[in-house]
Amino acid sequence: MLIKIASRNIWRSKKRSLIIITAVTIGLWAGIFMMAFYNGMIEQRVNTAITSELSHIQLHHPEFRKEYELKYHLPKGRKMLEFISKDSTTKAISGRIVIKGMIASASGSGGITINAVMPNEEQALTNLKGKIIKGNYFNPQKANEIILSDKLRKKLNLNLNKKAILTFQNKEGNLASGAFRITAIYKTVNTPYDDSNVFVKITDIDSLSGIPNEINEIAVLLKSSQILDESKKRLQQKFPKTEIQNWKEISPELGYTVAVGNQMVFIFMGIILLALAFGIVNTMMMAVLERTREIGMLLALGMNKIKIFMMIVLETFFLILAGCPFGILLAFASIGISQRTGIDFSEFSEVYSSFGYSSVIYPSLTANQFGNIMLLVVITALFSALFPAKRALKLNPAESLKK
Repeated sequence: MLIKIASRNIWRSKKRSLIIITAVTIGLWAGIFMMAFYNGMIEQRVNTAITSELSHIQLHHPEFRKEYELKYHLPKGRKMLEFISKDSTTKAISGRIVIKGMIASASGSGGITINAVMPNEEQALTNLKGKIIKGNYFNPQKANEIILSDKLRKKLNLNLNKKAILTFQNKEGNLASGAFRITAIYKTVNTPYDDSNVFVKITDIDSLSGIPNEINEIAVLLKSSQILDESKKRLQQKFPKTEIQNWKEISPELGYTVAVGNQMVFIFMGIILLALAFGIVNTMMMAVLERTREIGMLLALGMNKIKIFMMIVLETFFLILAGCPFGILLAFASIGISQRTGIDFSEFSEVYSSFGYSSVIYPSLTANQFGNIMLLVVITALFSALFPAKRALKLNPAESLKK
């Protein structure tokens, strides 16, 4: 009976009810879409970092990442590389020699990370060729080729087929240098990364660095992120004297971004729903005050206060729930369209890339996040219903009938 009465009562003032339903629809749509947008930003940053920069797992000598000295290479790196490549969970793998050094031209110099890579393996791992905007990928028939970023090219006033000098400390701690001809220019969505990374062939630098046929880094891309912890544990058991880190440990700031991002989206959603709740409370409080005589009559006729309380609660619930399907459908439609087309912020690409984000965002929403949103909606409905219903309980039947 109460459900029937409450459902009829919400349409006694159609205009007011439609305003609340519209507010719920817009608020829920805005909250869900904003969450999906922010989630898409974080996912893209993580995916870019994994597939283009860090990979899922990296293996180093336990002392290597402290000083990046070449003497701390992987003694059996080539055998380790071969073993891991045969694992069924490995999608791509590459061995590298990573050196902190300097790059110089006639126009200037700067500190950089020299990534000496295996061309074919690196292409499978990070799609380096796909990031090239000018020039050609490494030619196996040519020696001393270098691929540098467009940002470094402009900074050092270099261009294709020009030479750059790389200088670094070899295994013995002595300065070593070599001239490398620019074969290609690359560009990623991460400006800080572009500003500090160049690529050369490992065969052009291993002897110069004093560790011929050796590597000091193995990067592993897995077939799925879901098996990250399991794969790392298995590798640690196989290579106990090797430092093995996943992408969160290699780049803790990126891991913090994910953790903080997940909290922030729910905070924003909570703020939107809280603002919406106060609007609903205000509207329902006015509705209760307008119906003072009616509620007093119900109390005088014998309806107990619990039923009056439940009637107001149900009215508020029905109003909020009436707007939910429209808000959810609108949000899912917006997310579905933008997932296919992307939201293009190319005008602000420099700003986005300076933080390592792509200027085209593809919103996404997980089932777990949607479940949490629905829980927040229920909490909002309860919060919005309590105050008007409590106000109705304070009415005195005799005084109410006089009004």
